Amino acid sequence: MKYFAWSISLLVGLMSLGQEMLWFRIVSFILGGAPFAFALVLFFFLLGIAFGANRGKAICARYSNLFFAGGTVLIFAGFIDISIPLIIQYIPQKSAIGELLGICCILIFVVAALKAILFPIVHHLGTNISNGKVGASVSKVYFFNIVGSTLGSLLIGGILLDYISISSMFILIGIACILLGALMIVKKSMISVIAVVMLGSCCFYLVNKHSDYMFRNAFEQGISINSYIENRYGVIHIVNDDRDGRKNIVLGNKMYDGILNIDPDIDINDLNRLYLLSATHPNPKKALVIGVSGGAWTRALSSFPTLETIDAIEINKGYLDIIKQYPIVSPILNDPKINIYIDDGRRWLKRNSDKKYDLIIMNTTYHWRSGATNLLSQEMMKLVKNSLNPNGILAFNSTRSPDTLKTAQSVFKYAYWGTLGFIYASDSMIKLDEVVAKERLDKLVLDGKPLFNKESKQIENGAYKKTLATKLLSLDEVEKFYHLGRDTEIITDSNMITEYKYGLLGNK
Repeated sequence: MKYFAWSISLLVGLMSLGQEMLWFRIVSFILGGAPFAFALVLFFFLLGIAFGANRGKAICARYSNLFFAGGTVLIFAGFIDISIPLIIQYIPQKSAIGELLGICCILIFVVAALKAILFPIVHHLGTNISNGKVGASVSKVYFFNIVGSTLGSLLIGGILLDYISISSMFILIGIACILLGALMIVKKSMISVIAVVMLGSCCFYLVNKHSDYMFRNAFEQGISINSYIENRYGVIHIVNDDRDGRKNIVLGNKMYDGILNIDPDIDINDLNRLYLLSATHPNPKKALVIGVSGGAWTRALSSFPTLETIDAIEINKGYLDIIKQYPIVSPILNDPKINIYIDDGRRWLKRNSDKKYDLIIMNTTYHWRSGATNLLSQEMMKLVKNSLNPNGILAFNSTRSPDTLKTAQSVFKYAYWGTLGFIYASDSMIKLDEVVAKERLDKLVLDGKPLFNKESKQIENGAYKKTLATKLLSLDEVEKFYHLGRDTEIITDSNMITEYKYGLLGNK
C-alpha cells in the first residue's frame, strides 16, 4: 500500500505544480507579461493548497475508505481540469481584465484545493504507525510529492509546452486525474494498472496536442487572427486590425511586438528609427540584432550596403516558424550575411564577448514587462558597450521610459532620445547632417532595388522624410518635456525600477 501512496503523492504533485506553470502563462498572457503575474498565481495557488489540505484532513477523519474518497476527489478534479479551456474560451470577449482575472483566480484556487485534498489522504495511506516509524513514513510521502512537484514544473513548463498547447495540457492532466482516481477506487491490481496505462496512452494519442481553445477568442471584435504559434516561451499571434486597416501585426503574449512591414512609403512600424543608423554611421560592417521577432527590422537592416555580417538573436524559436510563412520577411532565413541564433541576448553577449559590432539594435519590449530589466539595466549596457567597435552605436527602444536614457547616459559618453523614445548611445557624438544623411539613404538597397525611389522621398509620412526629420534630444530636454515631477534614475539589475517602481502601475 505504501508504494501506491507514494506513487499517488508523486503524480498529484506533478500535476499540481505543472498546472501552476500553465496558470502562470495564462495570467501572464492576460496581463501582457506584467511582473506581478506570478505573484498573483502563487497567492491563489497557495491559498487553494491550504484550504484543500484542511478539507483533506476532515475527509480522513470522517471516511474509513480513503481510496474511494481520494479517487472520487481526483475524478471530480479531472473533469474540472478538462473544462477549464472551455470555460475560458466562452468568457465574453468584452469582459474587463479584472473580471477575467477574477474568474481565473477562482479557478486557480479550486484546482489547487482539489489536488491538495489528496495530500493528507496519501499521508494516511502511506504512513506506517504500527512499527513506530511515523516520521520516516511521513517524510517519504512528502519526498515523493516534492519529486513530483519538481518534475511537474520542469517537465510540463520546460519541455512539454514546446509540443503541447496549454489547452491540451489541461485536458491531458484532467484525463490523468480521472484515470488515477478510477485506479484508486478499484484499488491496485496488475490488471487495473495495465488497463489505466492503456487508456491513458489512447487518450494521449487521440487528444489534439495543438488545440487553442483559450486563445481563440482572446481579442475583441474587429481583430482577426492570421497565424498562431504556442510554445514554452509564450503565445505568438499575427493579426489584422480590421478597424483601422493594419495588417500582419505581431503580438507576443497579447502585446504589440511589431508589424510585418518593410514598405518605406507606408512606414507604420517606424522603420525610420532604424534607417537613422545608416544616416549617422559612416561605414557599418557588422551589426547585431537582439530580438528578431517578426523579422521586419532585420530584413530592413539588410538594405544597408556596407554591412557584411548581421548576427540576429531571438529567444523564441516560434518566431522563425512565423517568418517562414510570410514572404515579406522570409528572405532573412536564407540571406548568407544573416546569422540567426536561438538564445537569450544577454547570455549570448557574455558567451561571445570577443565579437565586436558597429551597430547593435534592440527593438526592446515594453519597459514594464517581466524581464525587461535584463535588456535595459546598466549592467546590460556595459555588456553591449564591450561588444561595440570604436564609434559603434547602440540603438534600443525605451518605450518612452526616460530612466532608460539616464541609464544609457551613465555608460556611454553620448545618449540621445529619438523618434518615439528610441535611444541612440555611443562614445562618439551622433549628428544628423541632412546632406550626408540623404546621400547615405540613397544608397540603401533591398532586393537589388533602391529602397527609396523618387516618389518615396516625397511622401510626408514615409520613412525617408521621417528619418531626416528626426530630432535627437538630450536627457535634460526629455525630462522637461515629460514633467516627471521626479529625478530620472539609473536602472540596475538590483532595483528593476522599470518593472516594479515606475512600470505598468507606476509613474512612467
